[in-house]
Amino acid sequence: MLTGLVLCLVVSALAEDLPKPRFTHLSSGEIELSVDDLPGLKIHGILYKISGTVHQGLFKQAADGRWYHKNHEIKYNGKDKIEYELFGDNNGKLSAITGVINPEDSGLMISPPRIVRRGHVVFRDDFSHAFDTTHWNYEVSMYGGYNWEIQAYVPEARNIFTRNGHLFIKPTLTVDHPSYDEYKLQHGTMDMNAMYGYCTNSDRYGCVRQAPPILPPIMSGKITSKETITFGKVEVRARIPCGDWIWPAIWMLPKYSSYGQWPRSGEIDIMESRGNIVANDPGGKNHGRNEVGSTMHWGPDAGQNRFMMTHGDLDGEWCHSFHDYRLEWTIDYIQVFVDNRKMMDIPIHQSFWNWGHFGGNNIWSSGTKAAPFDKPFYLILNVAVGGTSNFFPDSWHYNSRKPWRNDSPNENADFWNAKNDWLPSWHGDDVAMEIDYVQMTQY
Repeated sequence: MLTGLVLCLVVSALAEDLPKPRFTHLSSGEIELSVDDLPGLKIHGILYKISGTVHQGLFKQAADGRWYHKNHEIKYNGKDKIEYELFGDNNGKLSAITGVINPEDSGLMISPPRIVRRGHVVFRDDFSHAFDTTHWNYEVSMYGGYNWEIQAYVPEARNIFTRNGHLFIKPTLTVDHPSYDEYKLQHGTMDMNAMYGYCTNSDRYGCVRQAPPILPPIMSGKITSKETITFGKVEVRARIPCGDWIWPAIWMLPKYSSYGQWPRSGEIDIMESRGNIVANDPGGKNHGRNEVGSTMHWGPDAGQNRFMMTHGDLDGEWCHSFHDYRLEWTIDYIQVFVDNRKMMDIPIHQSFWNWGHFGGNNIWSSGTKAAPFDKPFYLILNVAVGGTSNFFPDSWHYNSRKPWRNDSPNENADFWNAKNDWLPSWHGDDVAMEIDYVQMTQY
């Protein structure tokens, strides 16, 4: 039998104090260990030996109450016996149990592929009342990301509001704000702290700007969920905006930069689109409002972002009707569906480091094979405008003249000075992303 307490626990060897573990031989060849939940029980970890090799691991309590440990590295052959020592705490008493699982034991079985526990709903918002800041945070900043987007994100009721059970995130003209007009847009100051009492991001002049050059000509909305999930399902029923140069997104970022700054810790874009009715690439393919896309961003630095390996899109009619956007996220795959049509399917058969063919040391070696997509992520809903990151390439043909070039030093002014070209495509609440409900489920 195994010896040594890697977990550094002083235990009483009373086998009856802990339930026996259940071993499941997954269809992928991996091993899953689980323990029934009992009042006052906490499972710490396990040592086990298979084919002469000792393994160890911790347990995590899942939504169904059971304690689980998976070994994603080992490929069990289904023939060898498994010796184990299980460590836990039962009503304050540190205990251990030892035993052997034989291949013929009923506790060892083949499970069907891709069975996912239903889990529990972490958060749902049907927007049947006023916008609920107990579950959402406002973005309050002129920071347009490294895209240099045109808008300022503000916590204004004209930009983020609920009506008839729907949430609206709507871009508006800065000159229509009570504090601004054309002169102040060209010569005034925009100070987030002075206007709203706080600013969420000071990067790239996000908190205070003085004109000239021109201030952000658009105000819009961006909200982030206070709840997070690590593996699970995200469902959003929404109508995307119509209007030139509008860039809505339903996406996720990690709560903590566990593996380093972007894109080292990952990003999951569930849905992005362009509001233009025509956005034809040089081959004639339209990527305007007829198309929605999903993308994952990952890599050791921005220059090695392998997002093109993890992208999918669908054609359809998206901005005049509601559609169901769904992320399915497990340690074995990440999938995105629109109305049950699969838009992106990323199986996780190996580490992202190996798949991306990166050189040097694996920055995700401390995580699972799904790293960096194995940490708590929160949900983001926003409507951006413009940007110089090539989301709106200069080489494409659009239904209206593109006001700026992606190397322009005066993007805001170029955009605003061309308002007679794009503003006729902005019609009332059509420019808003309208959300029926949001639901986040933890597996």
